[in-house]
Amino acid sequence: MATSYDVKSLDYDLIDLSEDDKLAAQKYLSENGIRGIEGFLAERLDAWRKCPLNIAITGDSGAGKSTLINTLRNLRAEDEGAAKVGVVETTRTILSYSHPSYPNLVFYDLPGVGTLEFKKSTYLNQVNLSRYDFFLIISRTRFTENDLWLATEIQKIGKHFFFIRTNIDQDLYNEKIDHPKTYNETLVLDRIRENCLAHIRTVDETANAFLISGRLNYTSRFDFPLMCSSLLRDYPGLKRQAMILAMSSNCKEVIRAKVDILRGQTWVAAAVSAAVASPPIPGLSIMFDFSLTVGFVIFYKKQLGLDDESLARIAEIHHIPVYVIQDELQKILPAHFFTAVPDFVVSLVKRQAVGTATEEVLRYVPYVGSAICATVSFTIILSVLRNLLNVMEKAALTLIDIVAERSVSDDEDDDEPI
Repeated sequence: MATSYDVKSLDYDLIDLSEDDKLAAQKYLSENGIRGIEGFLAERLDAWRKCPLNIAITGDSGAGKSTLINTLRNLRAEDEGAAKVGVVETTRTILSYSHPSYPNLVFYDLPGVGTLEFKKSTYLNQVNLSRYDFFLIISRTRFTENDLWLATEIQKIGKHFFFIRTNIDQDLYNEKIDHPKTYNETLVLDRIRENCLAHIRTVDETANAFLISGRLNYTSRFDFPLMCSSLLRDYPGLKRQAMILAMSSNCKEVIRAKVDILRGQTWVAAAVSAAVASPPIPGLSIMFDFSLTVGFVIFYKKQLGLDDESLARIAEIHHIPVYVIQDELQKILPAHFFTAVPDFVVSLVKRQAVGTATEEVLRYVPYVGSAICATVSFTIILSVLRNLLNVMEKAALTLIDIVAERSVSDDEDDDEPI
């Protein structure tokens, strides 16, 4: 199938290095010289996996906490390890659920304030608010006085929280059944939002409420994308990068944030690859760590939801034939990107012109050393990875469009909410 992919014609933006990476690399070089720099840089690339990310989700029983926790972990209720959905009993203990792909990201199901086991007078001591990075306060109908009290207590310790109004799909369905002639989705959503804001802004006049379904097949609808982008924006600064990389790629806002992080790390990936003088690959004239570079591309695929497992899962969840997804994505990326990554990487390196400006490469000398920056390998791999990320971003965003179109179509065709 014809493809629009053209490595040489793509431009890329130079993303500034993070201050932490700059300082760490400079310190290492000053103390150790070039020896072992590739191992040090590789360690920096993987550091985010060790960063603990703890998100608390609280609300009354039946508010949809378990459904939201599963969706944020890219799981359905029937998947192994999923939080139990439809359980009527009030949560009696604090339950934790790790992300299946990134175990450093943990969601905590906190009992609502004022239950028999978690009375308001003892709640703060029982849940220990300080252990969590962020709070999602959710409700299926109206936020209670206990919800507002908890938000105030969270503010007191300098933590962030969001109010999440769930089950919006069910509300819209009910409204459509009750008022078929006058039904207007936008007006219904505006009314629900205004009711929420009138209540929660008695605590915080800048507070916002995110209206979501919570279901996995509605992640491109309502306020779910806005909720995700706001979560990434407001997450504690030192952990924000780890949070972005650990989030599931289920909306455009997350994908764009991931690409920004990955693009900013390409200089590290290129330096690590160029620092290892592996034997040349047949057909290539430069020396670099080929298997490591292939590994970076595979990692990018998984991060952006373009790997085989992610695509198959999307097809299953949204009832889209796999061939439909493949046909659309292969208009952007060639078939061997999906079927043979090593061959794909060889083709990229062969086609990549050296073309990176000297002054641009010199920017990295203080962080990886002049010996590495001077190599053709560093320049080519840097360009290959950055250009590739641009194209992969386009493909990942296209995939979200396919899913969103199917979600809207399902709404129009079905008699009941999905």
